[in-house]
Amino acid sequence: MTKIETKRLMIREFIDSDIDNLYALLSDPKVMQYCSGVMNRVEAKKWLESIMKYYSEYGYDYFAVIEKSTGKFIGQSGIIKQKIDDELIDCVAFMITKDKWGMGYATEVGKACISYGLQNLNIKKLYATVENDNRASQAVLKKLGMTFERESYFYGNKVKLYSLNNVINL
Repeated sequence: MTKIETKRLMIREFIDSDIDNLYALLSDPKVMQYCSGVMNRVEAKKWLESIMKYYSEYGYDYFAVIEKSTGKFIGQSGIIKQKIDDELIDCVAFMITKDKWGMGYATEVGKACISYGLQNLNIKKLYATVENDNRASQAVLKKLGMTFERESYFYGNKVKLYSLNNVINL
């Protein structure tokens, strides 16, 4: 089982018993504001099943993010496959519970996932997609050393595409 640690976080593969925490995250309108919209419990369960399927298929996807000091689930992050402009690419992604916003967790987990992707998965180039209005996530991507590459389309929605080549040491 993949496990990544930072100073404040443990990042690990999802397990079936994470469904309640994942559902709470994916059903929060604030958290899902720039995503595909809130999910009900059935949709959250399908989301979890797809994550586990991708572990088998690719060896990685979203991971559960746990705050070490409390043992509390605070989000999901990872390297995920996304189809952008008809090409399947590796993207860093993060989603943190709203009670933990503004504490640097997105940057911390993003750095850890980027390092994991570049060093352990030998990915040559990582991407990230972000909605035009999501200024907070755009700021995080810049802190992670990612640069705006171009506007693109993700499932028909216009997004900003950021990228990072495997040339820096985080």
